[in-house]
Amino acid sequence: MIEEFPQVPHVVATVTKPEDLALLTPQEDVAADILEFRLDDLVDSLSQVKQTIESVSTPALVTARCPEEGGTNDLSVEQRLDLYRSVMPAAKLVDTDIASLTSDDFSGFANEAKAAETLLVGSYHNFTKFPGVDILRRETEKAYECGADIAKLAVFIDDISDLFQLVELVSEVRNADLLISAMGMGPYGKLSRLVLAKAGSCLNYGYLQTANAPGQWPAAELKRLIAEI
Repeated sequence: MIEEFPQVPHVVATVTKPEDLALLTPQEDVAADILEFRLDDLVDSLSQVKQTIESVSTPALVTARCPEEGGTNDLSVEQRLDLYRSVMPAAKLVDTDIASLTSDDFSGFANEAKAAETLLVGSYHNFTKFPGVDILRRETEKAYECGADIAKLAVFIDDISDLFQLVELVSEVRNADLLISAMGMGPYGKLSRLVLAKAGSCLNYGYLQTANAPGQWPAAELKRLIAEI
């Protein structure tokens, strides 16, 4: 299935609120290649999430992020797994953090995603600092070891040299013919999302109506800019 996912800079629009869901109808075009449904934000709208995923033509990516990596509603492991399993069969991609993938509770998660014919994204987030390229390289390696098809790195960047290091890592992974998504948050967040898309990041995140991370572009604007540069 990974062979069917082209290595091009896809733009992902995050869906985090019921108001976002209201915008998504079969009649409306979405200025994004993929829609990310944040299940941890949408626990009270799950039936609407399922209906939306099934009715719109834009492929769905689903995630129920753990509280330690920015997840909302303080969900337990069991609650997160239930959310994933309720929606994953209708999704094209599923994202969970690398820390969960290495835990006993998620030991069979990669096989579940494969059985559902859903691409697995293994993600690492650091909202406060750039942890260093060695740590990011290790997290990337762990993602693939756990069965992820795509490794995702989202880190705080407040120094241009950190962005250069992240670009080099993305190029290194791409030269190994693996899929990676990378983005910065903070002062260099917006710049990083353009530069990293051109460097080979395959998933590049914007928003529909409201940013949910510092440094995000509106998805439509991000898609336009990536196409121009």
